Amino acid sequence: MAIKVNSKGVSHARSLIAAGKINEGAWSFSAADGNALLGDNENWAEYGKWFLAVESEAEENTKGHYKYPFGKRGEIYRRGVIAAKSRAAQQGESAIADAANSLLEAIDKKLGKDAMPLPEIRCVPLQELRVLRAEGQPPKIQGYAALFDVWSVDLGGFREIIRSGAFTKTLKDGADVRALFNHDPNWVLGRTRSGTLTITEDDRGLRIEALPPETQLISDLVLAPMERGDIDQMSFAFRTIRDTWGKEDGKPSRELLEAQLYDVSIVTYPAYEETSAQVARSILRSAGLDETALAAVILRDIHHLETGDEEADLIRHAIEILSAYLPEPEQEPHSEPVRQNYDLMLHEVAKNF
Repeated sequence: MAIKVNSKGVSHARSLIAAGKINEGAWSFSAADGNALLGDNENWAEYGKWFLAVESEAEENTKGHYKYPFGKRGEIYRRGVIAAKSRAAQQGESAIADAANSLLEAIDKKLGKDAMPLPEIRCVPLQELRVLRAEGQPPKIQGYAALFDVWSVDLGGFREIIRSGAFTKTLKDGADVRALFNHDPNWVLGRTRSGTLTITEDDRGLRIEALPPETQLISDLVLAPMERGDIDQMSFAFRTIRDTWGKEDGKPSRELLEAQLYDVSIVTYPAYEETSAQVARSILRSAGLDETALAAVILRDIHHLETGDEEADLIRHAIEILSAYLPEPEQEPHSEPVRQNYDLMLHEVAKNF
């Protein structure tokens, strides 16, 4: 298949956003919805502008030519855009995912939402993290917070590789980055703005040099364990600006192409399990799911505590989002009965909360 961005669809989506015609409710797109867009006169021009992508190998005036619907009944659906973004990323169709992400940011800006995702954290074990001491000079910490072109461990269903130049823009823009101990803002070891932290990119990765405070506490807590070899790892916190998704060895993979850097940190533990959990939280929240609130509802149910309308709405909302990840029916004539039967099932599940 040759799927590409549908520029007419993107343009129509942006016009709906500008006009404030945004629906934050439940999203589904059935055969009946498609027929309603097409109309009795089969207006393919009208039909096509409600889709983010087109299949160039399919005949133009057919439903198979259009992919990734994002709205209906005169409105763009925020959850429809989220579903398109997530499904395109799963399929490795990065251009479609990027287009959907751009629309989602525009929607959230229009709605006044805070679209900032959770910072992500990655750990890098290195033998070269070290403390340098010279006579008459304060001690320096040197090492790499990130390595280029090296595949990560499993981060919770996917692996990741950081490409050279991923931090070029954030450094050029003068990012005010801190060097911390265990990502704790109470333990500041250096800062770019004050000149006590220098960060550069070289062929290997993101190289740092910090001038930590000359205090007995920092010496005992950080420098001495580093010199003994007890602490020899670094990590960095960042926000993804640009990436691409695909497959590596048959498994989902991500190439990090551009990132906004928040901090670099000396760490006691690599904490890969914590990193995987944090990545999972970020993915869930980007899809519109509040994992903390959902866990609280489940906990209340486990301990037979009373739940009300708010908890029920939260569960229904989660079901609606997750249902968008179900494969679409292959045979269009059966899509409406399948959707009706599935909606009945969702209704029965939601009634129990």
